[in-house]
Amino acid sequence: MMVDAASGDDQRILRAVNQFYEENPFPGFDLAKYKTKDDLGRQASWWAHKLDAEIPFDADVIDVGCGTGQLACFLGLKGRRVTGVDYSHQSLGHAESLRDKFHLANVRFQRENILELSLPDCSFDYVFCNGVLHHTSDPYGGFLHMVRIARPGAFLVVGLYNSYGRLMLHVRRRVVRLLMKIDPKAKDRALKKQLVRMENDPEKTRTWWADQYEHPHESTHTVDEVLGWFAKNGISYVSSFPQCELFTSSDVEKVFRPRQAGALSRSALGHVLVQLGWIVTQNNGGGYFVIVGQKAA
Repeated sequence: MMVDAASGDDQRILRAVNQFYEENPFPGFDLAKYKTKDDLGRQASWWAHKLDAEIPFDADVIDVGCGTGQLACFLGLKGRRVTGVDYSHQSLGHAESLRDKFHLANVRFQRENILELSLPDCSFDYVFCNGVLHHTSDPYGGFLHMVRIARPGAFLVVGLYNSYGRLMLHVRRRVVRLLMKIDPKAKDRALKKQLVRMENDPEKTRTWWADQYEHPHESTHTVDEVLGWFAKNGISYVSSFPQCELFTSSDVEKVFRPRQAGALSRSALGHVLVQLGWIVTQNNGGGYFVIVGQKAA
């Protein structure tokens, strides 16, 4: 009975999240804004440009939970073999349209449930899972698939909502929902406060609002929780964004360069102190953080 109940809950979450993304393909975009390949770079985030600067051109890359595919297509511009997987038909439709528009034969998309990935073991040099695991019924189970499909020596990039950094958004959601009943501009003010870059793209803005304020399921996680996942599976810590160390002596701008830090910076206490700061500093970003690890060679 316990197994059946858990399975039923898993299916309920899967259906709810899938329906949400069928209605709100994320991050969404206006295909007409992409007139040339150069527009993929102009529309790409600062994070995408950092990845592009460090990933070799001959790498096998996968974006697990690729959404509408902008990152996968951008990383595929320089010849990398890029795979994007997602469970949403609508999101994959957007991704394939973008790929086909620029004839990116080295980029492929397929429909997969992250908790039941059918991809073969040890297939990729770079495994990305940004903003996906916290929308599943079993984040750690999804992470295990990431480890499985990564080659020895491969890098894993995990992006999640932080338990501390997300606190202010939980409060803001309640406040904005109340204000929207009496103030029609409350939603616009919330968008301007949290969106890093306001764009003249109504669809992208709409899907972002839905993702942050109307999502049917999300979980939050701590730095030490994710580092615990790494330790159990032979993944060594490389870096984090924002940095989870109190102090660092290495180049904190590099994604795939291991950080050097003292014992306090790497301690549980140090991580708690940093995350307490994220309540304020990561407020506008919704408490999102990324941790990078490397699989044992």
